[in-house]
Amino acid sequence: MKVSSKELVRYVIILLLTGVIFWYLFRQINLTDFKLALQEFNFWWIGLSILLSVVSHFLRAWRWKGMLDSTEHPTSLINSYFAVMIGYLANSVFPRLGEVTRCGVLHRTDRVPVSTALGTVVTERVIDLFMLLILTLFTFLFQYNLLENYFHEGLNSLKLSLTANWWILALLCLGGISSLYILFYSRWGEKLALMIKVKAFIKGLWEGILSLKHLKNPLNFWLATIGIWVLYFLMLYVITFGSPLTKELGILAGLSILVMGSFGMASPAPNGIGAFHSFVAGVLVLYGIEQKDGIIFATIMHTSQLLTVLVVGSASLILVNVRSKKHQVK
Repeated sequence: MKVSSKELVRYVIILLLTGVIFWYLFRQINLTDFKLALQEFNFWWIGLSILLSVVSHFLRAWRWKGMLDSTEHPTSLINSYFAVMIGYLANSVFPRLGEVTRCGVLHRTDRVPVSTALGTVVTERVIDLFMLLILTLFTFLFQYNLLENYFHEGLNSLKLSLTANWWILALLCLGGISSLYILFYSRWGEKLALMIKVKAFIKGLWEGILSLKHLKNPLNFWLATIGIWVLYFLMLYVITFGSPLTKELGILAGLSILVMGSFGMASPAPNGIGAFHSFVAGVLVLYGIEQKDGIIFATIMHTSQLLTVLVVGSASLILVNVRSKKHQVK
């Protein structure tokens, strides 16, 4: 797959920003701190977390297969799983490349049109975003007392900053209103590539939602969706038992880690690197964990999942190539 110079520049900027975030997070942490944390860690819980993640990826592939079976281009479960893992592998290098990559893999193995596969991927993203928003609301409501002070302090700080710099807020509002007018009501907006992309994105989301009507087995789809998020929670929660600092956190803390970690993974950084560490460490501070210890814990958690993607994704890529060559020989 060719990468344009514009996309390459964007990736370089993202990598530079990721590097800056990484430096900021780890500037006060040395290798001795990591060594001590690893010596105290129970790696059996990491192994269980990895197993749960592999099952969650398999369940995602099964859900995707069910969506594709509702179209005119059904696929096999094993090829769907390979495509999902190769997509995760691609995301580890280039952000957002994984969605297109797994559709390309499935086109190669099962001749599924890329446009059709992308439509189902968009549907997946809409549903997963919906689930994440529900979990975020649930987490906030059940831990309001814990999060209330945190949000009040942030809002008060923001209020003081805006009061002291009111002219910046005025310029931002004026610029925002002008931009919206240009995009939606002027002739320039109809010709701008950005506006075209926004409209296409909204249209794709709507088509993705409507495609749920055509599912052959909607019950399996929703059971798989719930199962995926339950496994996501479990694979992040069980790791907390591996460290003496986090083993007493509880289920609600695990839910907070899931929510903040998901937002971190949704960032434009490759595989959420940097953002995941920052968000998870930030939420652990609310539970009495020092930021330094939270960063180390988030690093162990993220690294275990990243290594799983690299190993299983690379194996899937090799197996896809081997199977394709066998089919060509036949």
